[in-house]
This record gives sequence, C-alpha cells and structure tokens, in this order.
Amino acid sequence: MAFTQKSRGRGIRGALLVAMCLCSLWSLTSRTFTQTEEVTEDASGLVKLVGGHPLIFTFLSMALCGALCYTENSTTAKLDFDKRDYFTFQLIQNILCFASGLINALCIFDMGMTVSHQSGNTSHTGRLIMNGGAAFGHLLLAFCFGSFFAGYSKADTELIYSGRYSPNLLAAALAVVAGCMVHYCKEHGGDGNNNTSECLLLFAFSQGIQNGITRRCQTLPICTTHFTGYLTDVGTLLGWCARDGVAGEKFLKAMLFAAGIFFFGLGGVAAKELHESFSVQAALIAAALMAAVAGG
Repeated sequence: MAFTQKSRGRGIRGALLVAMCLCSLWSLTSRTFTQTEEVTEDASGLVKLVGGHPLIFTFLSMALCGALCYTENSTTAKLDFDKRDYFTFQLIQNILCFASGLINALCIFDMGMTVSHQSGNTSHTGRLIMNGGAAFGHLLLAFCFGSFFAGYSKADTELIYSGRYSPNLLAAALAVVAGCMVHYCKEHGGDGNNNTSECLLLFAFSQGIQNGITRRCQTLPICTTHFTGYLTDVGTLLGWCARDGVAGEKFLKAMLFAAGIFFFGLGGVAAKELHESFSVQAALIAAALMAAVAGG
C-alpha cells in the first residue's frame, strides 16, 4: 500500500513537472519570437479575454485554488527536531525559499513591487494612505487571503516534508501559473503591466498559501517567503552556541535558517539572469518546483 502511494506521488510529480516545463517552453519561446521579429497578427481570443478582464480571471483563479486547498484532509502528529531527516527537511525548505525568492525578485524587476514579504508593503500603505497606498494594501489582503485558505483547510505542513501529496502547495503553484498567465495576457492583449497589475495579487496570494503551510510546522517556525525572523533566529542561536561553547541542535537550527536565507537570495540571482530574456514568465520555473514538492 505504501509503495503504491509513493509511486502515485512520483507519478503526480513527474506529470506536473512535464506539464509545467511544456508551458514554460511554449510561453518563453513565444515571447522570444515576438522580441526578435515583428508580428502584425492580433492576439488570440483567450489572450484578449484574460487581458481584457484580468480582475475577474484573478478572482476565479483564487476561488479555484481555494477549492483545491479545501480538498486536503490530513493530520500528522508532531515530530521532534531530533527525529527528523535533517537533510530532507532542509532540502524542501531551500527549494521553496528559492522559488519564493525567484517570484519576488521577478516582481521587483518587472513591476517594482514585493509579493512574498509584506513589511515594506505595510509601511508603504501607511505612508501613502491618501496617495496610492491602496496598491500596497491590496497585496497585504491577497497574501492574507492565501493564508486564510491554508488555515481554513487546516494545511498539514508535514505532507511536504514526508513526501506526500499536498493540495495546498499545489494550489499555491497553480496560483503562480495563473499570475504568469495574467501578466502575459495583459502584456499582449491588454493594457500592459505596472505596479497595480492583477498578476501581483495572484503572486501574493500564492505566497500567502505557501507560508501558511510551512509556518504551521510544529517542530519549529519555518518561513519560506520572508526572513527578518530567520535573521533574528540565526543571530540568537549562534549567540547561544558561542556563550555555551556547544554546537548541537541549536547550531543545526541556525544553519537551517541561514540556508533558507541563502537560497531566497539565490532566487534573486536567478531572477536577475532570467528576467531580461523571459520576463515574469520565468516564474513558471518556481511553479514547477513548488508543484514537484507538492506532488510528494
């Protein structure tokens, strides 16, 4: 029975990776072609439809992702830190941190907005409350809305660390795909994208779901979308280790948090290299990684 479930999980992961890669190749090839050769043909009907009604498509996508979250029905008992497979625990965290860093940096490069961490958006909402602060406030609400679905469905964070199918993380990956679609359609069949583009809502929504999953880890608070807390934990844990003269579990936790920060930054490096050629569509790579983890 366990073998069948594991095989099914690998099958889901493989199918999702193939589908994501095909979508990436199609979208990126299309964009490269339009950059190198003048095209006079009108955009397709679907591109015009989504590009002309991006907010409706965004809300429908959120509703479908929320419905997918609600299909989750799993509860796993608490697992102590010393009982975990440290390598696997860190690997899954690092993959999700890299994906989040990639998405966030692409949004900064393309539209000048952050979607994975909300401290800056909160400050901007306050300082611009009477003059454009709504654009930042909308991202706060979208992120919170994603977390709401993770909470309402009682997301089981242990699913992603134990190689089992996670509907919530798959929903987050699909929200990223939908965000890429909105961006592409607005670029080629709508009014273009700026710091109020509806695709930002979907990206923030996806990050809210993802962090809502990982934050529920009962062993220790895992954050894969923002790192102020991680920086604090690295400093305090290393301080304790230095004071006691002993490494042990505290040192391993500090290295876990430090690795998450590093891979989030590495996602930014990848975004820098990819954005000029592939624009925000490069976020499909992050969606593929998230879907692969969600598949088990």
